[in-house]
Amino acid sequence: MDSDSENDFLEDDYYSILNLRKSATQDEITNAYRRLSKIYHPDKHVDETKKKEAEILFNKTQKAYEVLKDPHQRAIYDCVGVKGLKTEGWEIVHRTKTPQEIREEYEALARDREERMLRLRTNARGVFTAKIDATDVFEPNQYVDYDYEEDSYIYIPNIEVSSMSMSMSTEAPITLRDTIVLSGNLSSRTGSVSSSYKRLLSSNGWIKYDLTAGNGLHVGAKVFKMITKTVFGTIEGSLNDLSSGSLKPMGRVLLGTSLGARTTGYISLGGRFSSLKQTSLSTEVEHNTERSYCMFKVEIGLAPAISMLYTWKFIEQDLMLRIYAKAGVLNSKLEYGVEKKVSKLNTFAATVQIDTINGVTLKIKFVRASQTYIFPILLSHEVITPPIFYATFVPIVSWFVAKNVLLDPLMKEYKNRKIVKQREINKKRMAELRQEALSAINLMMATMERIVRDETEKRGLIIVFAKYGCAELINQAGQSFNENDILQPNIIDVTVPLQCLVKDSQLILHTTTKCQLPGFYDPCIGEKKMLKIQYTYRDQNHEVTINDNEPLRIPRPHSLLVRTSTPPS
Repeated sequence: MDSDSENDFLEDDYYSILNLRKSATQDEITNAYRRLSKIYHPDKHVDETKKKEAEILFNKTQKAYEVLKDPHQRAIYDCVGVKGLKTEGWEIVHRTKTPQEIREEYEALARDREERMLRLRTNARGVFTAKIDATDVFEPNQYVDYDYEEDSYIYIPNIEVSSMSMSMSTEAPITLRDTIVLSGNLSSRTGSVSSSYKRLLSSNGWIKYDLTAGNGLHVGAKVFKMITKTVFGTIEGSLNDLSSGSLKPMGRVLLGTSLGARTTGYISLGGRFSSLKQTSLSTEVEHNTERSYCMFKVEIGLAPAISMLYTWKFIEQDLMLRIYAKAGVLNSKLEYGVEKKVSKLNTFAATVQIDTINGVTLKIKFVRASQTYIFPILLSHEVITPPIFYATFVPIVSWFVAKNVLLDPLMKEYKNRKIVKQREINKKRMAELRQEALSAINLMMATMERIVRDETEKRGLIIVFAKYGCAELINQAGQSFNENDILQPNIIDVTVPLQCLVKDSQLILHTTTKCQLPGFYDPCIGEKKMLKIQYTYRDQNHEVTINDNEPLRIPRPHSLLVRTSTPPS
């Protein structure tokens, strides 16, 4: 089975099987196992058919219990899942090792396998850049001499590719500590070949050597070192333009420190060693969170400047908005743009650059896997309103048109193909899980009836009706909530399994997939799923809907009250 197939193959979720949170204690694990054993143990059933069904489910429950009750196996499972329990080499793991040592042992085994593959691995990257001069659109040539009579011709702007460049790099790991990078750059005007060697000195430092030939020679070295737990530094130096006959030593020293959990400060000094006038001092502070990134920088030297960058990250939409501003003595600029991850391998970005020296530029970038294509389009040499307006709104309109006409249909087709592939890979597995769920419900009936009687006597929690499956279909049903909904495809009735999970007038579900809870299965593999429950508590009806991996605790004070009439019998 190839790696893609392995990723699509469904593994058992031991926490979901026992309806446990991932931080469950040993007592909680044991209690959950005992509770299910009362339902699934073969000795609890007289009928031969039920006995056989119970034996299958009991063995599955027992397997989950055996893994989770053992700290060592649980550590392996938490780290890498079921496949970790089957990893070759685990016979060297001793029972005296702690869970943390187990994780380290697995990582060591993984490194051994990785080291055997290093010689077969390369990380090739490429960047293609085409600079386009479109200034004739907004700054037409006023001095063109036409042979035609006035108003007898249509002016066609001259748009041309002013320059092109291509660069390729290949990263070749030699050992776990040593890496070589070979790269080349070719443009319409010049070209160069580069190589670098990086060695990991320890977990706290590395050194890197660079050599570039073409349009002069460049030789450089860079050293990184963690000075303390919160302070680090880099020192780099280089010799440039040796072929021109003048030796130009350059260097830079940087110190960085952690100013907080997500804030880092830097101070650096760099420039030409031979002239203090050509050196610059800069200080920078950056704050990085899950949803935003902010940077503020002050430069002092020949060209003093202040700059700021802010990025908003919309994780759910795979979208980033970016704005950058720089105010300097010699030059000022403003940049704003958007970056959108279209698919797993494709990213699209558009940026408007407004520069007091270089004018207005629209920069289009497309990333496909490890290949990057950049198209800077120069719209005007000066900062004027029309190119700024068109550079801002034309990409937005073009994106929405392309998204609705081209990308959405393609992504929908891709998603459907992936779902079909997952279902085909798991066809036999899904049939087994469906049969296990039906068998579990059959075995749960007596327990469910007893719990309903107990809860009715104390006016407790009774699951009136519950459905689980395709989120789109459940949302379409809206407030209509009856047994006929189960006739829809990709939705299953989970009333009995949920009632059996009720304990002391409470139902608690954890942050795990619901499709492997006792009596559940996945009716729509690859699609987004939801769970919708109608229940009564204290003789009042309530309704709640949650996503597949969302936790739930009912009854809860903020439950939506949908009816207060006498509950159905």
